Amino acid sequence: MSDNFSKFKKRLQAIRIAKSVMAGLSMGMTAGGGVLILSKLAVIDLEPIASLYIGIGALLIAGGFFFLLGRKTDESLAEELDSKFELKARVQTMIQYSGEDGNMVALQRQDADSVLSEIPVKAYKFKRLWIYITALALSAALLAGGFIVPNMRDYVPPEEVEVFKLSRLQEAGLTELIKHVESSEMEEEFRAPIAAELTDLLAKLRETHTVPDMQIALAETMAVIVDITYESSTAAEMLDALWDTEDVHLRYLAKVLDTSSWSSPDWGDFAEKLTEYISILMGDNDESEDALIGAPRLKWAIDSMIRRLDIALDASGLPEDDEMYAAVDNLFNNQLVGLSTMVKKLDNMSDDEARGALVNNLNILSEATFAAVSLNRTNAIVGEYAMTRLASLFLVPIPEFERPEFVRTGESVDGSQGSAGENKENEGVHGGGLGTGATYGSDDYVLDPITGEYVKYGELINKYNALMLEKLSGDYYSEEQKEIIRKYFDLLFSGIEKEEGN
Repeated sequence: MSDNFSKFKKRLQAIRIAKSVMAGLSMGMTAGGGVLILSKLAVIDLEPIASLYIGIGALLIAGGFFFLLGRKTDESLAEELDSKFELKARVQTMIQYSGEDGNMVALQRQDADSVLSEIPVKAYKFKRLWIYITALALSAALLAGGFIVPNMRDYVPPEEVEVFKLSRLQEAGLTELIKHVESSEMEEEFRAPIAAELTDLLAKLRETHTVPDMQIALAETMAVIVDITYESSTAAEMLDALWDTEDVHLRYLAKVLDTSSWSSPDWGDFAEKLTEYISILMGDNDESEDALIGAPRLKWAIDSMIRRLDIALDASGLPEDDEMYAAVDNLFNNQLVGLSTMVKKLDNMSDDEARGALVNNLNILSEATFAAVSLNRTNAIVGEYAMTRLASLFLVPIPEFERPEFVRTGESVDGSQGSAGENKENEGVHGGGLGTGATYGSDDYVLDPITGEYVKYGELINKYNALMLEKLSGDYYSEEQKEIIRKYFDLLFSGIEKEEGN
């Protein structure tokens, strides 16, 4: 093989390597850049670093493939040179008879070599070089784009802030609520700060322009009002303490003093529960054969309660001058008609005399007791109404109202769990309450006719309750119609108790 042919063969090898490198780089950058872009745009579930490994893999595979594809034998190269430079098969003949001797063969090789020597090696060019350069440029641009594209994998789209503007109806409703609190019978030390907080809220909302800011302002106000409301009523603390003694008669007393189901202080309801309590203390409904009844039963019940009374009073954590503390303490320790004073005389009383004395003493004590529980309930009602009204006006969540633990769990005096219906009866806010403490007629999913979507009954009725309140604040209905509408929504919120058989 002549030296001149070897030069063309080296030239071929160089072009082959260049093609392989350029093709490999093009494929590697295309694959790596494409994966990098798709990864950063979160189209595929791969980390961006994976594009490096995929790109290197594509480079090696494509480079190797093009290197093998560009391989040529000496015969193929000779044929190409003859064709390209019109050498009339001189180079092919030289390669074909390269292993033979003879004068003719030597002259042919000399002739072919002489012709090749006159052809510049650079004349054997890189075919379609522009395609490789274009592919390399495009793939490099794609890879550069992969580095420029923002990483959307951790991207959090900006939240669209909903605009808020205090409506005239909302402003009127809040103004009315402030007047309601200011004129309520809630104790002044609690009434004044709630009214002040609502006044500050109104001023804030007039300057508020987004729904999130409105919700923050409402949440802060709700937190303040719920703290004041909790502080204004100590009934839950005292009733929980009585309940936790596990004395059955102190637990019944806790139920007598519980006003959770009251929509307003109700002497009739309190007197009825007090009458039932007298029957329990006397053992009227105890049908067991060996049960104590009458005066012995009353003496045993009072003795049992007295032994645990101090524990309950201490456990309540209330000061002695607290209304609930004083009311419970007075029931037992009143020097004239307290149960502790009365129990000392029961040994000399008949059943009828014991009953008469119990009725007389509790009637005397009931006025102070009712004053304490009604004051606590009045305080709580005002605070809870303020939160309920705010929730209705602005459709925001409402904190859970404070209730004794046995009311929330439905636990019976014997420690068993009450039925769901009994529990619900005592929970929530009567008269259209909202929020965690609310009791709805149902919590099923129902069709919202406005949006066409299924939503919880409670969520839907909240929306319509707000619309109802806006209508009632205007002159759309007569007073009689307004009262009917209010009662209807009360039923929607608290549930309709169907008579058995309906």
